[in-house]
Amino acid sequence: MDKHVVIVGGGPAGVITALTAKKVYSEKTVCLIKEIGDGVIPCAIPYMMHTLGDPKQNIMGNGPLDEGGVETVVGKVIGLEPASSRITLSSGEEIFYERLVLAMGNRPVKPPIPGIEKAGVFTIEKSLSAMSTLREEAQKARQVVILGGGFIGAEFADELARQSDTEVHIVEMMPRLLQAAFDDEFCDDATDQLLDAGVRVHAGVRATSLDGEKRVTQVVLDNGKILPADLIVVGVGGKPDTELAKDAGIRITDGGSIWVDSYMQTSVENIFAVGDCALKRDFFTRQEVPVWLASTATSEARIAGTNIYGIRVLRQIQGTVSAFSTKFGNVAFASAGMTQRTCDQQGFRTVMGQATAPDRHPGMLPGAYPMKVKLLFADRGGALLGGQVSGGPSVGELINVIAIGIQMKLNVRDLDMMQIATHPLLSSAPTVHPLINAAHQALAKLRDKNC
Repeated sequence: MDKHVVIVGGGPAGVITALTAKKVYSEKTVCLIKEIGDGVIPCAIPYMMHTLGDPKQNIMGNGPLDEGGVETVVGKVIGLEPASSRITLSSGEEIFYERLVLAMGNRPVKPPIPGIEKAGVFTIEKSLSAMSTLREEAQKARQVVILGGGFIGAEFADELARQSDTEVHIVEMMPRLLQAAFDDEFCDDATDQLLDAGVRVHAGVRATSLDGEKRVTQVVLDNGKILPADLIVVGVGGKPDTELAKDAGIRITDGGSIWVDSYMQTSVENIFAVGDCALKRDFFTRQEVPVWLASTATSEARIAGTNIYGIRVLRQIQGTVSAFSTKFGNVAFASAGMTQRTCDQQGFRTVMGQATAPDRHPGMLPGAYPMKVKLLFADRGGALLGGQVSGGPSVGELINVIAIGIQMKLNVRDLDMMQIATHPLLSSAPTVHPLINAAHQALAKLRDKNC
């Protein structure tokens, strides 16, 4: 079988690459190969446990691909021969391509803990059947232990705690939950939301064994505590799926990702890589970072799909700004760019501004919630380096304002003088808007410092 463009991987990065390539090069045949036939929307996997009435509501169907003229094949690619522009499926079928895009994503990590292979231990898989099984098991469980206190682990804890008869524990080896994403005060606020929901938090400790006969019955921690468990969810993260690329001689980075340039081209001609399997560079330092987000993946996909037959648009990935958001209880949390912790680690000298105000005005309106904004700026020139926000639902969009500000290289004066739209039912008051007030506070500090 001959195809012009072949994409390996059916997640967000693969889908958007396929649709973009077909739109830009309508005369080309575009074929997407996905290993999982019943794939789900990755970001919403935790909410398949309780919030969604039926796990099928999170299915990632082929509708947009079919409507866009993209051919879909369900199968596993087991071989890649760049010299002959050929891939081989486990069925034995061979497909020849002009352009190939690797979008295999990442695979969940199983930490080397004794007992990790026992029944009752689940990793986070991206298939409807696997997550439906986990949901059924979780609904029967009365004592659940989650290993990993990053986004996926904390979101699972929040979701499973909504089952009133389930005791949920979360175990994180770092001193705080979400420590890789937020500064301490935001980590603590998020943890308080989980504690209020009844989640038992064990931070700064590791699981040393998962005990039981054939099925797990308890988790032993390195501080001597024993946590009874009917079910264990492993949410410690993943690693890029690069085996196919590595076997084909494509360059792999020291961090284990497929090396790509700013247009997502790999070290081998006519082969591209996007999404979680591809190299991510920090926006400021250009160093390799383990940041795997669907928003970043789809941006990369649009770049690859547009320029797959040559540079048509001078659009490059300048690096990830690590913009993301989440929600625990009734409070949303979001971050973009660098935190104070990462600035300190990288030697960036900063000035911080912080402000809090109700996200409605007046603050007594129904649904109003305190919105806290923390902004970081370079202490010379005032370039926006990062921001963190917590509060009501509007946090999810305010962080995008900060993210685009970072990408457009705005400085503290730009934000201090920013013109905004406000409405009593939709936003903070223009007189006390926390984004502008945080910038104003930082600008005052810069002025005092430079006097």
